[in-house]
Amino acid sequence: MACDCPTIPSHLTSELPAPEPKLDSNRGLLLLLAEYEALRRRFNADRAAVVEIVGKDIGED
Repeated sequence: MACDCPTIPSHLTSELPAPEPKLDSNRGLLLLLAEYEALRRRFNADRAAVVEIVGKDIGED
């Protein structure tokens, strides 16, 4: 009997690695890295929420 469960793509469930810290006096580079880190954390939280939501939907059948 086949499962009608949705398949979650791996890019939605795997976390992004943190950027390697590059200490430089270039302020623009540091701001870019800070923005990237904030986005990475937000995307990882979104991925976790998707996994939780889909997991709850599967259990309701």
